[in-house]
Amino acid sequence: MKKEKNTTKKNAKKDAKSSKAKKTKGKASSNSKKDIIDLDNEIIIGLTPKKKSEQEKKKSKNKSAKTKDKKNTKSKSNKSKKTSTKQGIKKSSKSRKPKVKKEKTKKNMIVKIVILILLIVLCIVLFMLSSVFNIKEIVVNGNSKITTEEIISLSELKTNENMFKTSNGTIKNKIKTNPYIDDVKIKKKINGVVELNVIERVPTFIIKLAEQYAYVNNQGYILEISSEPLAVPELIGMSTQVENIQAGNRLDVSDLEKLDSVIKIISSAKSLGIDKLITGVNITNDNDFVLYSATEFKTIYFGDVENSNDKMAWVSEIIEQKKGEEGEIFVKDLNKRVYFRKKI
Repeated sequence: MKKEKNTTKKNAKKDAKSSKAKKTKGKASSNSKKDIIDLDNEIIIGLTPKKKSEQEKKKSKNKSAKTKDKKNTKSKSNKSKKTSTKQGIKKSSKSRKPKVKKEKTKKNMIVKIVILILLIVLCIVLFMLSSVFNIKEIVVNGNSKITTEEIISLSELKTNENMFKTSNGTIKNKIKTNPYIDDVKIKKKINGVVELNVIERVPTFIIKLAEQYAYVNNQGYILEISSEPLAVPELIGMSTQVENIQAGNRLDVSDLEKLDSVIKIISSAKSLGIDKLITGVNITNDNDFVLYSATEFKTIYFGDVENSNDKMAWVSEIIEQKKGEEGEIFVKDLNKRVYFRKKI
């Protein structure tokens, strides 16, 4: 029994020793783990650093190359931006310069062209004003009432003077100061001949002024004041003031409107060949024109200008029927009655 007790005690001691030894080993292993040195990351005096493997070198080289490429690309992009901006500025400055030059050249060309044109015009003017174009002859055509000498005198043109010294408009206005002149056409020829083609006004009516007569044309222009009457119809009942009836003036507007109606009536008479029988027209009332035929001793109550051709046809027929009889003809209203009333 004692022996068994001793053996158990011995075994227990052994187990305790073995457990202590295990604990110390565990501690030592933990301490050894802690005490392990990283030779790659730490430098120990007296030891040479561990050389990197070729793969690690390649990786590090690739990383550095990538970082360099990124830096280079960034620097290149920045440089390209800077250069592009610089180039843009240079281009804009360069593009501005030729535009300015082109504008200057255009202006210079325009100025030169204008100066050249002015010089050409000046030369032409000087040539035209030279003695080469002096007037050798003045010819007047179309005049019947106004003499050739009077028209030349009005034009103030003279031989051996330059034909271009006075403009055509000025010559025309000078000649038209005569009331009989309606229009003038001027031709200047290189051989020194100046032609004055005149269109004259023709008196178609007269206005009695006390002991004188004013000659009036179809446009209402007063052409002349004369003591001799013309064989044309007399206008009676004018609204134009007597003091305004002078050569060169024109009738009042109201009289001009009535004159248009009178011209229509006279043209109707002319178409029937009896216009010479009308010696006077009273225009006091434009709705009741009164015609006079001194040669036939008749007064014609014509009315307004409407149906003037039909009315004048009746007048012509009655004059033919009542030839030489003094009296009155009524054709004012064709729908009512047309008749002749003999003067008693």
